[in-house]
Formats: sequence, C-alpha cells, structure tokens
Amino acid sequence: MTSGILAGIGNGYFSSEIAESAFQYQQALEKGDKRIVGVNCHTNTVSGELDILKISHEVEHEQKRALTERRAHRDRDAVDRALARLLEGVRADDGNLIPLIMDAARAEATLGEICATMGEEFGTYTEDPQF
Repeated sequence: MTSGILAGIGNGYFSSEIAESAFQYQQALEKGDKRIVGVNCHTNTVSGELDILKISHEVEHEQKRALTERRAHRDRDAVDRALARLLEGVRADDGNLIPLIMDAARAEATLGEICATMGEEFGTYTEDPQF
C-alpha cells in the first residue's frame, strides 16, 4: 500500500487540487477580481497585432539533420557505458542520480536516451484525467 505523495498521485488528489485551483483562477479572472494588464484590464494599450514566432519546417528538418549527424559522430561506446552506469544507479536506488545523468549528457546521450534508460526501471507514468 502506498502512502504520502505516491498515494496522492495515485488517487488523483494533486490533479484535482490543480484543476480546482485553475478553475478558481479562471473564475476570478473572468469576474475581474483578478486583474492582468493586457488581458482583462488596460487592453487598449496594445497598439496592433503582435508578432508571433513561427518556426518553419525547414528549421525542424535542419535540427533533425544536425542531431542525426551529431549522433553519428559521437563515441557510441562512451554513451552506452554512461547509460549502463545510469541504469545501475537507478536499480541500486542508493541516492542522487544527477551525477550519473550529467555523465550521460557529457557523453552526448540524448534526453530521450536518458529518459528511456531510467524508464526501464521506473516505467512511464501516465496520469488518468480526473476532474
């Protein structure tokens, strides 16, 4: 049986608290009890359309190409060793994983590889929506 924070996650306590807080915040915003400049007060100070940053598909393709090239030129054995040490540390459950994560990053392991390695032991959490 779990207790403490894990029980709160499992039974949806934190999700419901966050949802309730967001609901109260939105109500206060819409009633005018909560004032945000440019959102629900002093909106006439915006002089025109705002520029929105848009990233083109070319940038996405270039980032993927650069990542593929970087992965091809890194020391794969060093990455594998760092990820193996990380997995050992996760399984040992003996404390701070940050140094092992940093070693994996220094070996040029990607965030996805690091998360997947940790996920082998911890699994992947998917929260059930409860409101």
